[in-house]
Amino acid sequence: MNGHRALRAVVLAACLATAGATPALAWKLTPEATATERALAAYSANRLQRAINGGAFWGVSVVGHAVHEDITRRALQCTDDGQDLPGCEYDIRYQVAGVRWNDDPAFKFLPGRGEYVGCTAGQTVRMVTQPLCWVRVFHHGESAAARGVRLTGANGNLLVRSHFGDLQFLHAMAVADGEAPEQTRRNVLAWAEFTWRTAIGERGFGLEGVVASLPIDGFAQRFQFNRGWRIQDLFALGDPTARRADRMQKIALGSLLHVVQDSFAAGHVQRAAPMPGATCTGRADWPAPGPVVEFHSYPHQDARKHGRADQPDALAAHLAGPRPNVIDVVRTLADLWHAGAPWDDARPYLECVFAVAPDARPSSPGDRYRPDPPADPGQGGG
Repeated sequence: MNGHRALRAVVLAACLATAGATPALAWKLTPEATATERALAAYSANRLQRAINGGAFWGVSVVGHAVHEDITRRALQCTDDGQDLPGCEYDIRYQVAGVRWNDDPAFKFLPGRGEYVGCTAGQTVRMVTQPLCWVRVFHHGESAAARGVRLTGANGNLLVRSHFGDLQFLHAMAVADGEAPEQTRRNVLAWAEFTWRTAIGERGFGLEGVVASLPIDGFAQRFQFNRGWRIQDLFALGDPTARRADRMQKIALGSLLHVVQDSFAAGHVQRAAPMPGATCTGRADWPAPGPVVEFHSYPHQDARKHGRADQPDALAAHLAGPRPNVIDVVRTLADLWHAGAPWDDARPYLECVFAVAPDARPSSPGDRYRPDPPADPGQGGG
């Protein structure tokens, strides 16, 4: 474990914590593989260690402290006062794998494609299997999006689509500047429906379900270039032992939890403060989170500003603020999942979690996350 901490320190040396009652939160994940991922993804410790020690992840906005994993563990495991609680689930390896999936979805290049240093065509690319390839693909997508290239299934893989393209709603973000908040919410709720129905093992949402053919709003168009993909291909590419129904269900739940967690990160979503005593419509036992004022879009954000407040201190500040907080919301969802609630029962809560304020604005980078204007050379010192 000490060795892993040392590796993490190399990646995190430049991360800055922020202070204040409302920190600019940007939940991240650690580049270190979990035990499950090492077993499932043909993990090479030496390759990843060399990449980390060489600073490969330097400047990658999604890499940092394991805040996503920390939120998930706090919400799903028995940590209250150190007491064992009835019905608590200690083994959440696959939920954590699902939480990580949104930031690190597996993909692979066909022969003749993916001409990046460090990439091997035909082999699964993940942060832990081909780290140098992963970083180069990430930066290429970031650069393309900044130039105005719209990344979709026609010209992009899952990694760049989720961070910079038409799948940014996997991080509770708009797919482009100027998107109406109702459209972003619709995209988020469509993904929530897909993952929830998969997570509860609904008929038609099993391993062999074809993603583009599922009765989910927008999926036929969004996955039109990936028509052969099954749910197990989407979530378990290169991970054959994850292709069991119970494990796939937990991975799908984790993917949903990632979206929810990101919606409480200020670099992704600007929320109003929760109203004291406010509850979701028709459910006095569901405290209502603050409504969404703006879903941000990433391509024109300053990457350093987006990722600056990625320290555990930022999460601690959030948890010390008004409730319900991100852990409260994740726990409520976990309770619904453990109860086997059908989508029609879970949907009202997720609609409440992603309620938009009456004065909600179209998407933008967010005022706090825009790049600084170029320095005026005439104002330089010296």
